[in-house]
Amino acid sequence: MVESSTLREPSCRMEQIIAAHLAWMAQDEEGHFLPISIAARARLLNHAHRSLPRGLGDVYSHELKAYLHNPDWSDWTRHTYFAHLAGFYAWGCRVGWFTLDPMAGLRCPTGKDFLPKPLTTTELTLALHRSTHSPLWYTCILLGVGAGLRAAEMAALRREDINDEYLHVRRGKGGKPRIVAICPVLWAHLQHHPSGPVLHRPANERPVTGAFLSRSQQAHWRSIGLPQIHLHRLRHTFATVMYEADADPLVIRDLMGHASVATTQGYALVSGRKRGRAVAAVDVLLSALSHGHRPADDWPVPHAA
Repeated sequence: MVESSTLREPSCRMEQIIAAHLAWMAQDEEGHFLPISIAARARLLNHAHRSLPRGLGDVYSHELKAYLHNPDWSDWTRHTYFAHLAGFYAWGCRVGWFTLDPMAGLRCPTGKDFLPKPLTTTELTLALHRSTHSPLWYTCILLGVGAGLRAAEMAALRREDINDEYLHVRRGKGGKPRIVAICPVLWAHLQHHPSGPVLHRPANERPVTGAFLSRSQQAHWRSIGLPQIHLHRLRHTFATVMYEADADPLVIRDLMGHASVATTQGYALVSGRKRGRAVAAVDVLLSALSHGHRPADDWPVPHAA
């Protein structure tokens, strides 16, 4: 018989356990969890607790699988929600709240939505042109495509963090800072900005939050006739443009704020043009060798024993 996760203390309310988990995230000494991530987990856990037949405290793996299979969610959303639930139950079992981890046997969702989706040149041109009336979103486009910033990083950016050489992300994902070389177009746009937060809400000039940007972006993209755009596609564009320019993958990794090159590769779309160049390079080598020529400045070709 398949077991379900069961609370060790049935008298405890799930709301108390969720609150304890969120407090643990907020107090993490290494700063792995940004406020926007904690808020997102709180929303997901409360939604799941209301939606599951017996809540989060008594649930079978197949019920969680069905919950995550919501047809209205994208593959990326399912992937994110899976990570939130897995983190919650792993913590709950570790500290003794649950007798079993119902996420342990489930596979993380994958799908076509995980392919990189950089903006096309036409999409980027239209987005910039149609956003000139909105300083907030025009600047977001430049920060995403020109510096690869995430929504929370855009919201936290201050004029004091920018000069004509670099942009300082003081707290990126996982609490890690990084330096991004600033492109001239972005510097020209920001250099005369007053001190303080770079982004403000249109209605009342209050500084934005990452949650505000994530929540309100779709209304803007729809209003300019480009509903297929979202902020993360701007980061995909930043990575892909550098990758197409043959930038060092380690450099792109650092600029993106990723822990590994493997993660960065998931953001960069390999175009047909780049594939063609790669194959052409192999063709040049094979052609040279077939005619008895040795490449002048390439790796040594081993001699037969």
